[in-house]
Amino acid sequence: MLGHFSLLETKQSVKKINTQKLISTVKANRVDEETIRVLRIAHASLTPALRGRERGIARVFPQVEMEVVAPEHWRETDVDVEIEPDEFLAVRPSKTFLSKHIQLFAYDPRPIIEVLRQHKPHIIDMDHEPYSVPCAEIITLRNLFAPQTPIVMQTAQNILKKYPPPFSFLEKRALKQVSAAYMCSETVREVLVTKGFNKPMQIAPFGVDLQLFQPKTDYELSNKTFTIGYVGRLLPAKGLLDLADALTKIKSEKWRLLVVGDGPAREPMQSKLAEHGLLERCEFVGAVPYEKTPEYFRKLDVLVIPTQTTKTIREQFGRVIIEAMACRVPVIGSTCGAIPEVIGDAGLVFPERDSEILAQKLRQIIRDDKLRNDLAYAGRRLVEEKYTWERVAERIFDLYRQVLKRPNL
Repeated sequence: MLGHFSLLETKQSVKKINTQKLISTVKANRVDEETIRVLRIAHASLTPALRGRERGIARVFPQVEMEVVAPEHWRETDVDVEIEPDEFLAVRPSKTFLSKHIQLFAYDPRPIIEVLRQHKPHIIDMDHEPYSVPCAEIITLRNLFAPQTPIVMQTAQNILKKYPPPFSFLEKRALKQVSAAYMCSETVREVLVTKGFNKPMQIAPFGVDLQLFQPKTDYELSNKTFTIGYVGRLLPAKGLLDLADALTKIKSEKWRLLVVGDGPAREPMQSKLAEHGLLERCEFVGAVPYEKTPEYFRKLDVLVIPTQTTKTIREQFGRVIIEAMACRVPVIGSTCGAIPEVIGDAGLVFPERDSEILAQKLRQIIRDDKLRNDLAYAGRRLVEEKYTWERVAERIFDLYRQVLKRPNL
């Protein structure tokens, strides 16, 4: 299953395992189950750490033979990422053209055509929005080279928008031609239903690799000043000025701020903190590779997600929420989009744009050790029950079964 990647073998050193032997052994114990061949096309699935969804399916359902097509390189959360091979999945790199924008680029069609001809997938699983150029390209290639193969679409758009031509046409065409869809939250499902999509749907949220995102050690718990954290892109709508304003209201408390990420809102936030003499209590580390984020989560005592709803921003999920919870870091989030849905009863929620109540929540969690501890363990339990990649894989596989009408798989 590691074919099609010889051009990258000299670039990366990966753990060598006999994948064919492993899969053959597992299948020998499941001879009553029928193989499903899946072609997964996703712009961000460049490295093993970013392929949690695909690797979860491969681990839980060895009857699925999945091949992944992804860009040769992509800028993911402000970090340049090069594609890497995978010990569990066949991976084919593709050049990209036209644009660096996630909705406007196009794949080199040749790797996709090769997979359609050689792998002969039963399902195409694509991570692209229905109005996007890559979605239109994938549907066209399916129609030309594998017209009987159903497409399952992963979507995350949770703001109801009307797009101008040609994107309105592309969206209408996609919603007509795809066979099913899965999405990260209820807010996304609501938008899809409003647009008239009435085919099989499944909420399949983002997941967490519990081997990568581990709870803090006793040393990490007792070795520092109380640390408030933010992890993500520094955009104006992310509510960073609200967080800065809340921090000015709790100057008397003992805390430090750790900000991981970069973007245009960094300078305004730093300026506001400096005005109140707080900048020396803050550390801005910039954007970091995804694989390194767990070490920063483990430096935190609380994570704050203060996102604001705008015409273009409504929190679709908030992946950092469950990553923090996996590390037993309590979360305080705003009411924007899916944040309350994801946090559930395992964190604290404040009205978006309300820095006064955010300050109250921060003061409460700084002073109340029991509350902080209870939320830390509740968050980890919630992740283990709902947000592991294995749980996500079960939801996606259930949708595959519906599309293929194979309920006994």
